[in-house]
Amino acid sequence: MNETTNIATGIERLSTVFRAALWEEAKHCGLSPLQVQILLFIAAHASALNNVSHLAKEFAVTKATISDAVRVMLEKKLLKKQSSDDARVFSLTLTASGHKQVQKLGALSQYFDEALTDIPAGERKKIWEGLLLLMGHLLKTSIIPLRMCLSCQHYRKRKGAAYCHLLQQPLQLEDIRLDCPEHILAA
Repeated sequence: MNETTNIATGIERLSTVFRAALWEEAKHCGLSPLQVQILLFIAAHASALNNVSHLAKEFAVTKATISDAVRVMLEKKLLKKQSSDDARVFSLTLTASGHKQVQKLGALSQYFDEALTDIPAGERKKIWEGLLLLMGHLLKTSIIPLRMCLSCQHYRKRKGAAYCHLLQQPLQLEDIRLDCPEHILAA
């Protein structure tokens, strides 16, 4: 196997680990893995991103798939619709039950937390650097939206170092975000 195949296989295996963890947590909650992902996304993002169209793009599925998942979560009273000026457009917010469910889902990151704790800090930094490099190249595919520093109009290289014009400060490697709430896609 060549390097590219090895990397793709490694990513696929990591994806399998994540999917298995997601299924395990979803089972405990009586939800589907997609429903769990939607709850976690809504909990972490502004209402402008929490609509059916955006969620479909975010998770690379159809609007119908998202609508079905959302309908179930509305019935379970985990989500509620938040109206806008246009009656046809709404965003989704968590209910009190939805917030409680999200708190229970904290165990999802444990699968990786435990493994990463055993890796020395210098090696974790190399992993992060490699992920940023790969994701930076994947930005070109536009398959899944990435709101990361590397694609933001506020991000620049200044004297070879990363710099955020919004924060008006240099960014260390660990400061680079994959999902920035202030992200504005660079032209």
